[in-house]
Amino acid sequence: MPEMTVFAGCNGAGKSTLIEHYGEEFETIINPDLFARVLNPENPRKADLSAGKQALKEIRGCLDSARSFAVETTLASEFYLKRMEEAKSRGYRVYLYYVGLQDVQLHVDRVRTRVIEGGHFIATNDILRRYDASLSNLKRAISLSDYAVVLDNTDRTPRILLECTDGVITDQVKHWPAWLINALGQT
Repeated sequence: MPEMTVFAGCNGAGKSTLIEHYGEEFETIINPDLFARVLNPENPRKADLSAGKQALKEIRGCLDSARSFAVETTLASEFYLKRMEEAKSRGYRVYLYYVGLQDVQLHVDRVRTRVIEGGHFIATNDILRRYDASLSNLKRAISLSDYAVVLDNTDRTPRILLECTDGVITDQVKHWPAWLINALGQT
């Protein structure tokens, strides 16, 4: 059975680091940010549209040939939710790893630090917009997943907050951080 694995969270949460940890397990990892850096190393943001098109083409190719793949996304739009639905309808098992931080300012600060260290820039207003959108899509993403894990990476050591199977919480920490309560409601 093919698998679609979604690494999600707002910019700066630590998705890429998580993928680096698990990356060797995936034959195909689709990350528009990496595509943009290859297309325009001097200014990757100018290649975002082309990179997005390339990501769509890669996803389509995997789905059409029933190949397993992983994607990295902020989950700030319906695009990957629709791809998760499509994968499910094609018989895929869908896995979600969502990474969050204590507040939006920490996301902004981590992106600034990443830029200082040579990483890619994301405008603060984009982070602010994506933060709320990403959290608002989390509940639906969990419901579309065969297995989902939500992690808090505030302390730079990802801590599992909850695990879900088929949209139902199977394990969770006693106290959720505010960002998760805001996204999913109180348990």
